[in-house]
Amino acid sequence: MTYKRLLQWTLLVAGAAASIALLRSFHVPGAVMLGPMLVAIAFVLSGAGLKLKPSIFLPVQAVLGCMVASVISWDLLRLIADHWMVVLAVNILSIVAATAISVVFTRRGWLPGQSAIWGLSPGAASTMMMLGEQRGGDPQIIALMQHLRIVLVTLTAVAVAGFVSAGEGSAGSAHSPAATVFLSGPVSLNVIATLAGLVAAGVAAAMATKWGQAAFWVPVIVGSGLHVADLSTVEIPFVVGAMALGCGGCYAGLRFNKQVLLNCIHLLPAMFLGIVLLISSCLALMWPIQRSFAGADALTAFLAIMPGGIDAAVAVAHGMQASVPVIVAVQVMRLLVVTILAPQLARVVSRYC
Repeated sequence: MTYKRLLQWTLLVAGAAASIALLRSFHVPGAVMLGPMLVAIAFVLSGAGLKLKPSIFLPVQAVLGCMVASVISWDLLRLIADHWMVVLAVNILSIVAATAISVVFTRRGWLPGQSAIWGLSPGAASTMMMLGEQRGGDPQIIALMQHLRIVLVTLTAVAVAGFVSAGEGSAGSAHSPAATVFLSGPVSLNVIATLAGLVAAGVAAAMATKWGQAAFWVPVIVGSGLHVADLSTVEIPFVVGAMALGCGGCYAGLRFNKQVLLNCIHLLPAMFLGIVLLISSCLALMWPIQRSFAGADALTAFLAIMPGGIDAAVAVAHGMQASVPVIVAVQVMRLLVVTILAPQLARVVSRYC
């Protein structure tokens, strides 16, 4: 590594840390992930040329999987069982809405080829990029749209969190006691051993199968089993959680490509419009969630249905009085529905557009 590159990485880390401190001083929700992501995007646009290999993100995904496993319980499983029709319906409707928006954009020619079909999927970003390229879509445009979606959804979630927090005062929501809280006190050896084992298992599974999502799902499945069966406690120390979310933010920001952004600058208005319409359709689906889940506030409902992935939802929920079980219940169903249904819908639509 050259001296210049080392200096750039040092400045990125320092800038990310400073952004977290600044945003937290203003009580911005999701500051641990949002700050590093914005700093990383600024570095990319400045032409720094910093990149993180996908393998670097595997431990981050594993820790995020442990975060999800830490809130899985029999109560959550009963919650999903009691509301499965609403949870399934809102997720299917979000995919149908995204498909309808992409069809309009493709038919109107607002985005080239079939980029809108694959770029506006409310999840399964890596799958849609791969399938879109196989179908003759421009992988750079699809990737840019997916990355923009994640950034805009995260910013919207932060705005909703700030609005709800301002409306409810500093006390937070009285109806959502189960917020994501990292361990900030002494950490037992049992907690460290369980966390290290789950992260190692997730990373090993991802490398062995060459399926990156295994790093997330192995800790979720194994950790949830241990947690529910009372065989071990899955908890996240504050330092570990903060580092994972910060690295995740940097990784998302550094995936932008300055040259691709410049090449696609004339398409940005259409991309932003499509993503805003996608987010708006999900905002409309907050009402069924609030009606179905007793005590679910606007922040909980949006984080549950937001088209940005379960990791982003958990990151923004950190430190906020949002009902994590409700968020996880809807987002886990979304992962399943999007993985199964979205690629099939996109294939069908791409034949006729």
